[in-house]
Amino acid sequence: MSDLSGRILDGRYQLLNLIGQGNHGVVYRALDHVSRYEVAVKLLRDVEANPEYYVRMVREARAMAALAGTSAVQVHGFGSDVDGSFYIVMELLEGVNFDQYLARVEVRGGRLPLEHMVWVLDPIVSTLEAAHDRGIVHRDLKPSNVFLVDHSQRQGQGPSRGGGVRLLDFGLVKLLGARPLTRQGMVAGSPSYIAPEAWAGNPTKLDQRIDVYSFAIIIFRVLSGTVPFDTPDLFEKLTLVTTGKRPSLRALRPDLGPDIDIWVEQALAIKPDERFVRVRAMWTALRSILRV
Repeated sequence: MSDLSGRILDGRYQLLNLIGQGNHGVVYRALDHVSRYEVAVKLLRDVEANPEYYVRMVREARAMAALAGTSAVQVHGFGSDVDGSFYIVMELLEGVNFDQYLARVEVRGGRLPLEHMVWVLDPIVSTLEAAHDRGIVHRDLKPSNVFLVDHSQRQGQGPSRGGGVRLLDFGLVKLLGARPLTRQGMVAGSPSYIAPEAWAGNPTKLDQRIDVYSFAIIIFRVLSGTVPFDTPDLFEKLTLVTTGKRPSLRALRPDLGPDIDIWVEQALAIKPDERFVRVRAMWTALRSILRV
């Protein structure tokens, strides 16, 4: 896709510079000529050649709009330009993603203080609960999709909701009851955070418990400095995730007490029916064990 800097979408959103790109779309910093605020514009071109991805982007936009008032990244609108390009207009975020933040802590051999973990993740729990209540499954939870907002860098970007944390990237969102977009046999998500049942490649069998599992992996990483089943061999990872013994978090953090491994067994259970059903229940149980 060629550089679109300077182009104005629908006579309103002037694309300033490219800030991100993927296989099917690009994200630009843009100026909204109506509000005079800077925004982020995610753009899909050649919609006719990417009909499935177009449906995904529409679902992504609607999911974010349905979660207005939560810590999901705020969507201002979406539509099609005169040439048929589809776009989503979102709040422009400045800061660092949680994966980058954790890496800075881990490279020094440190661990995030428990109170800081709660500050970061509690808004995400509330957002996921709201999503699941609306039949929305995020499906790609990982630290890089949690964003820590630097409010000191927000001049000219419009009003921001509180909390300082955002849940990003609903591009793989699953709407319960809607036609699955992931083809049978395909596995969507990031390997270290994919739930055991998702590896089977049957999207019709997935529900909010895959988010419960992925969020538990994030917590495991925060508390230990590593993900469970940490191997570069994808087949070995698949085998461990779907059949292996659940790892001991206490072996890595003896200060957390024996109950933490009971929590791990349920939060990372291979069978969905043995897992926490709700993210809030899992989070409440963890906080009770950690006393934070």
